[in-house]
Amino acid sequence: MNTGRRSLVFATSSWLALAACSTDSKVGFDPSQSVEAWNKFLSYRGSATKTLNPYELVLASLDFFATIEANGLATAPGADMLLYQWGVFDFGKGEYFEFDITRQFIAKGQAGNEAISQFRCTAYFEPDAELQSIPKGNLWCGSKADLSTFKKYILGSKAFSAVENRLASRVTAEWSKA
Repeated sequence: MNTGRRSLVFATSSWLALAACSTDSKVGFDPSQSVEAWNKFLSYRGSATKTLNPYELVLASLDFFATIEANGLATAPGADMLLYQWGVFDFGKGEYFEFDITRQFIAKGQAGNEAISQFRCTAYFEPDAELQSIPKGNLWCGSKADLSTFKKYILGSKAFSAVENRLASRVTAEWSKA
């Protein structure tokens, strides 16, 4: 299995080198530009969202969170968090097992649902009997300090084990307001 470990290190160092050379005083991205920032981040590692396997999706999502700052966020804890979620869902496009890492943002100077937006990276799988048997679930990661534990949880989860060697029907990256 191609884990993409070498390209992930290259992607991080390339992005940081690019940021260091930038003439823009603000390094990072606005949450509404999450998809563009993500695509740029992946391009430095020679990859694209639609080609990510589950392991690459996990590593890239966690590294994107750890190394690429989001601008314009509230200063309170939890203004930039990750959510791992999985299960069989039907949101009007047919039933799929979804393996998802979501980055949630809370904007500075706004309140309630208006302040919340999310960037989702989701791999969709045809829900066979094995995937149907896995209960829906989720786990939040509230800070960068918790990433190591979060990563271990994901890679040790039943959902990850079930999809690790499968080819997704599709893999998407999208941003939306709450």
